[in-house]
Amino acid sequence: MNPKTDLTQGPITQKLVMFALPIIAGNIVMQLYNVADSIIVGQFVGSDALASVTLSFPIMFLFNSLFMGLAMGANIVISQYRGAGNFKALERAVNTTYTLCFLVGGAISVLGLFLSRPLLHLLGTPDNILDDAAIYLMIVFLGTVGNISFNLSNGLTRGMGDSRWPLYSLIISSGLNIALDLLFVIVFGWGVAGVAIATCISHFAAGLILLSRFIKGKYGFHLTFKGMRNIDKKIIALIFRLGIPTSVQNGAMSLGMVIIQSLANNFGSNYIAASGILMRVDGFVIMPLMGLGMAITTFVGQNIGAGNVERAKKGTFTAILLICGIAVFFGFTLYNFGIYLMRAFTGNEAVLEMGFNGLRFIAFFYVFMGINQCVGGAIRGAGEANVPAIVAILGNLIRIPIAYMLAVRPLFNAAENAVASGYYATIELARAAGVGMEYYMGLFHSMGFSMTFGALLIMLYFLFGKWQTKGITNKAKQMQPGEIRSEESSEENPGESALI
Repeated sequence: MNPKTDLTQGPITQKLVMFALPIIAGNIVMQLYNVADSIIVGQFVGSDALASVTLSFPIMFLFNSLFMGLAMGANIVISQYRGAGNFKALERAVNTTYTLCFLVGGAISVLGLFLSRPLLHLLGTPDNILDDAAIYLMIVFLGTVGNISFNLSNGLTRGMGDSRWPLYSLIISSGLNIALDLLFVIVFGWGVAGVAIATCISHFAAGLILLSRFIKGKYGFHLTFKGMRNIDKKIIALIFRLGIPTSVQNGAMSLGMVIIQSLANNFGSNYIAASGILMRVDGFVIMPLMGLGMAITTFVGQNIGAGNVERAKKGTFTAILLICGIAVFFGFTLYNFGIYLMRAFTGNEAVLEMGFNGLRFIAFFYVFMGINQCVGGAIRGAGEANVPAIVAILGNLIRIPIAYMLAVRPLFNAAENAVASGYYATIELARAAGVGMEYYMGLFHSMGFSMTFGALLIMLYFLFGKWQTKGITNKAKQMQPGEIRSEESSEENPGESALI
């Protein structure tokens, strides 16, 4: 074992921080090139184009949810095999996972290409942004294989305990993305299509960098065409068992996002653009929180694989303290100075006012978001994927009726009252004049409630549930911490490993 990628030994805080820092840095780099997309679109194409890109995200997330879940399942399998030192099973798992996910990626590309415009119509997308949103979606879906290669390789490399190479690949791809954005949008004048093409190319580049490391055998085994053809059905069963709950979670969350987006569309393109800017700005907080959540998933997975439950628990509590400190610091910073970041995206004062009001409210809830990311990641790393999925789905579902009651219903009531009072002839005219638009904050209020609710539920399960037994058989429980180090576990039948 390479000591640098072995998270089962050494000081917990030091190991966790050193493993998490490259992940956090990589997430921030990823956010930077997302921000570059938005700034270039907002400044050189317009706020309507920015709104069209924002509107596309929930639909893309909905289609990618299955793959993301399978990638999470594979990550858990990889990290637990890594913790046990079972490299023969690792090789079979990596080869099988790539085959499975490339097949899924091809299916997503085909479906997404033909369903993009119908889905946008179904959401009630405003006519002024429909064409741009459809173009952006179709191009991004065509590049799904590159996106899959990028995200899959990222997760598998982290599962091996290596968080540095994902960072290197992200730095290279983000620089390429920004350069291509400038070329395609400013020089060639391709608009949102240029942004989508640049994103697809950068994803391919990042994925190829990490894919080449598995092909070259940098982690003690090789990714080969022969290995990819020899699919291990037992490993697929494990990946599906651990990944499907996350897929269902992501699907439900993305469906909830689509529903919320359809509610938000009632507030017009200014709100959609404001929401997109807020997502880009608060991404600088969310990415570090997600980074620690990803780090603790691998940390817990390796230690559960090694039979060291206490170290997994201590690492989780350490991560919670770190994540809360980060959330408080960045929440305070954005509450006071976030408006300066938002001005980089647009000069539209109506959009800025909406976005900054939402940002100042959400700033109080980053702690709850961080707890959810951290504790949910730890529980998944242990092999319990169902509970985090259920909690996330419940939190997302409860947001929908709250958003309707606090935002959409008052909006329509205000328009109806304006018509009844004789100010406008029809509800459509009242809404076109902006009547009731001040109720948009209800959409942000529902988001804050959802974050709080989810954090409380997941923390209760972590404290009182039996997550620590989900990835360990009686054989592993009887071993002392750090005792499993050979490759003899389940070499013939890795799907029946004593680890999962």
